Amino acid sequence: MSNRATPITRPHVEIPAYRQLFAVLVASSAVFTHTQAATPEADCQPASGECIAVGRWNFSVALGAGVRTNPLSHAPDIPLAVIPQFSYYGKRFFIDNLDLGVTLAESDSNSIGLVASPGYDRVFFYRSDLQNIFVSGFGSGASATVVPSDTPGAIQFPPRARRITYLAGPEWTFKYRGVAGQLDVLREITAQNRGNEVRAALGLPLLEAMGHFTANIGMTWKSAAIVNYYYGEPKIYETGSSWNPFLKLKYARPFAGKWRLEGFVEYERLGSAIAKSPIVAQNHVVTGFVGAIYAF
Repeated sequence: MSNRATPITRPHVEIPAYRQLFAVLVASSAVFTHTQAATPEADCQPASGECIAVGRWNFSVALGAGVRTNPLSHAPDIPLAVIPQFSYYGKRFFIDNLDLGVTLAESDSNSIGLVASPGYDRVFFYRSDLQNIFVSGFGSGASATVVPSDTPGAIQFPPRARRITYLAGPEWTFKYRGVAGQLDVLREITAQNRGNEVRAALGLPLLEAMGHFTANIGMTWKSAAIVNYYYGEPKIYETGSSWNPFLKLKYARPFAGKWRLEGFVEYERLGSAIAKSPIVAQNHVVTGFVGAIYAF
């Protein structure tokens, strides 16, 4: 059996974004897992979360306490308590929670492939979104309110659905002297908004003593089509593209047997095109989680 080193987190999902929400949230901690070259089994420490076995399904569950703030007006924050994770990494094909893809070419330090990943912004509008499916306290799945304030004359958006979307496109990942990097250039393929998205991130090791302390920095660029689909409304608020930078700090430490302790905090700054929307009350999203992870 061979093992792949676990890389950095996708911005969201959470990190992200992403494949970990962070697909969702703690799972997002393994964004680049499929991009690393196989390492000798003796060098792998599964309990630390730094590697994943190739050629078989991997399941784990995080138990703890956390929250992700919701930037929408009058929308409650999202609690985090139980976060399941699953993945499969073959020689070329991989599934990581809600992400899937195929590796086209790879070397010891670089990988190029195609990836498909769900759109992230819907998590703020629907508690029943797949990327929120295991968060406790969900209601019926109705859309969050789109009334920005209770003041007279406040702008209101008419109710409308924001459907599940998927984006797909090429992905390049690399590793150089312990630094992992990712660049995704994606296009919405589910015919909901026809928008484009660019995701980029770097994973930096900070401390190895008494556990693994890492930092992830990056940004997400969303085209005007995506921003307006979620945060705009024709003839009421129409805007342009948005740059969303983020910073995530994570700590993980093997505990006992198949258990490990893990905690992270992520800060994402929303671009002005999103932050100025009448239905948005905050210009940032903060996600934090502390708990124990059990690998089956």
